[in-house]
Amino acid sequence: MEKWDCGIVGGGAAGLSAALQLVRARKNVIIFDNDTNRNRVTQESHGFLTRDGITPAQFREEARRDLAKYPNVTFISAEVNRIKQKDAASFEIIAHNSPYLVEKVLLATGIRELFPSVPSIAAYYGKSIFSCPYCDGYERRDEPMILFAETEPGIRHMGRLLLNWSGNLVIATNGNEIDHDTVSLFERHGVRIEQSKVAELIGENGMLQEVVFENDNRIKRTSGFVVPQFIRKDSLAADLGCAFDEEGQLITEASGQTSVPHIYAAGEYANQAPSSLLLAAADGARVAVNMNIHFVESRFS
Repeated sequence: MEKWDCGIVGGGAAGLSAALQLVRARKNVIIFDNDTNRNRVTQESHGFLTRDGITPAQFREEARRDLAKYPNVTFISAEVNRIKQKDAASFEIIAHNSPYLVEKVLLATGIRELFPSVPSIAAYYGKSIFSCPYCDGYERRDEPMILFAETEPGIRHMGRLLLNWSGNLVIATNGNEIDHDTVSLFERHGVRIEQSKVAELIGENGMLQEVVFENDNRIKRTSGFVVPQFIRKDSLAADLGCAFDEEGQLITEASGQTSVPHIYAAGEYANQAPSSLLLAAADGARVAVNMNIHFVESRFS
């Protein structure tokens, strides 16, 4: 059976950036991707020098084109079902019921959102409702804005942050009662907190127009942000026996290696937190360089 130096699970910014570093270090790399990247719903990506405003699809297309110049990279369009360790330095990646043998594995499948129970919010997500103000806030500057957030920390963090982009802000807790001090804090800055449950979002083609609450209040809004929960897209790290801390965070060394030798994690998958294309790509490159250092060191051990 053919054996690759590295199997990368996930073809987003972190995985593709890692692949570029590794193929240029003359490693044979195989990339698995099922095209379910979290940012596929967004119209544009921002904050990446020379790539500001690029669509996620275009970014992935150009990244794959860069990688295709190298003969030592293989793409597999499939979801990885499981990974099992064969011996001390061999792992079998199973995708579409086919096995692929690799020496090291990089987990970079990212995370997914768990939205508050706001009716039809997913239909607006990426078009007029977003989760990252650094990615999408500038284009929505000074608009009538609403924040959907159900927890005190989320409200305090994102609510204060969004005032950087719009002073016309309403916070919707979706039926969750909020501490009086938090309400007073935002009222002093002209921000209303609506604690009634959201009954309906009104708009067309994903563009928000109005928010209706169960207490019959109606608020005209043209953009919104949401504080979702973020979870890893799969259980591959747990299934491999990688260690997690008490808060459920994946434990990694500074190099990106997990508690299981030769298994690494990068990008949103490693941090279980959202990041921009720029930060994900940078983390993928960083971990890939460390992986190559480990390859080199093993030759002299």
